[in-house]
Amino acid sequence: MRSACLPLCCLLLGACSSVSLVGEKENASLAPKSAPSELSVRPFGVPAASNFDVASPGGKDDARVSVGRFIVEGVLSRGPRWVAPTKVLEAAQKTPAKGLLIEGEVAVARQGSRALRIGIGFGAGRTRLDTTVRVFNLEASAKKPWLTFNTTGGSNMEPGLVTAVIVPSPALVPVLAGLAGGAISGVAKSDKGVSQDGKRTGRAIVAAVHDRLAARQLVQRKAWPKRIGSVGTPIGELNLPKIN
Repeated sequence: MRSACLPLCCLLLGACSSVSLVGEKENASLAPKSAPSELSVRPFGVPAASNFDVASPGGKDDARVSVGRFIVEGVLSRGPRWVAPTKVLEAAQKTPAKGLLIEGEVAVARQGSRALRIGIGFGAGRTRLDTTVRVFNLEASAKKPWLTFNTTGGSNMEPGLVTAVIVPSPALVPVLAGLAGGAISGVAKSDKGVSQDGKRTGRAIVAAVHDRLAARQLVQRKAWPKRIGSVGTPIGELNLPKIN
């Protein structure tokens, strides 16, 4: 029975790789009255006071720029589908007079240890990326945000290759082979690292904006954001059971 349940546990743990919203606040007086005509996003900055531990061949300055760009990539991947046509605003570019604007900063960025994630798993060597976000309805105000919130997330809790040593069941061979293949692929593609955290964070930010617009019936709902203690599904948010 225990052996039969373990594959299911692996799948559930693998689903824990996500980004959650925290501390959401809305200034209702600045909310859009109609569907936004466009969505702009500035690359997220990394203040000197942030908890930043990400290496790069070009040094930490290059890594700081890259993390901000990864978040933008996530916004661009979902913005047109969930909010409005989306564009990037560089630091020197003038703020538009219409549409929505997303900007923010990276508060925490840790690349963790890929070797520990692949070899042991279950959270060992996990990555983490936290941000602060501001969303402006530019037709109401370019100085006071309509929405403010934080995001938090990182690599998941899936088991590592060491599981193959401690789990003898033949039924798990295909599962473990898949995990091993995924881990090796992860080394080659870095798809478990900060780059993916950044893109997931960008998608979560767009989902938060989309959620507020859908609640006001300004766009047709297509997604639900994830909040701490819940999970977004195609039919709405589901509260997760508390584990004592």
